[in-house]
Amino acid sequence: MSNDDLLSIGAFALVSGLSIPALRHYDEVGLLKPAFVDPATGYRRYRSEQTQRARLIGTLRRIDLPIDAIREALDQQDEEVLRQVLARHQAHLLERAHALSQMACTVGQYLEHGVPMPTVSKPRIVQVMIHLRDREEAIGFYEQAFDATFNPEISSFQFGTWPSDEFFLVTIADPDRDLADAGPARFGLLVRDVDAAHRRALDAGASELYPPTDAPWKPRSSCVIDPSANRIDLYQG
Repeated sequence: MSNDDLLSIGAFALVSGLSIPALRHYDEVGLLKPAFVDPATGYRRYRSEQTQRARLIGTLRRIDLPIDAIREALDQQDEEVLRQVLARHQAHLLERAHALSQMACTVGQYLEHGVPMPTVSKPRIVQVMIHLRDREEAIGFYEQAFDATFNPEISSFQFGTWPSDEFFLVTIADPDRDLADAGPARFGLLVRDVDAAHRRALDAGASELYPPTDAPWKPRSSCVIDPSANRIDLYQG
């Protein structure tokens, strides 16, 4: 196929349903490379056979599937891999929907009863720092296991909302700044149902240090180890 037979980026945008800025972005991230780029002008041109891939990308992006997940599905060219990617994404969307539903209920309470203005009566721990082996794996684990919201601006998993009593941060250590030689962390979380939270953490990829156990000197508790070897004690609330 000669260059004359290739589609301009504008024409390809029309047949693929993707916008020109989107096509440029997918080129930059390596998801959909043009068939030819003019070295003098930088103009991108595409083959008509690339339309199917482009349309599939557009379909998957409309359900908010992340770029890396789309790349995994398309590069493998395997129907089962695509199903696994979609199943993981569905679980993530359901977790997000649950978190949004909880926030909507809280907003409703604020509308009915007013916004509480808590005061700090005594110091309490609101942040721990952990080291990670795999950042993306950890984000998925804490979101799936504990409904934690990851805030990339502060590189932290956020539990609750500031300044409520439930507010707590689990911050990812910067290996170039924050005690790069430090070992795994250990911290505790108060949960509504230890047994359910323990099972959920294991399903999300944690390993078990000890199962839910009753002891006379503390609430029912268990301990799991996250994928980066940090230990999380779970306490019955």
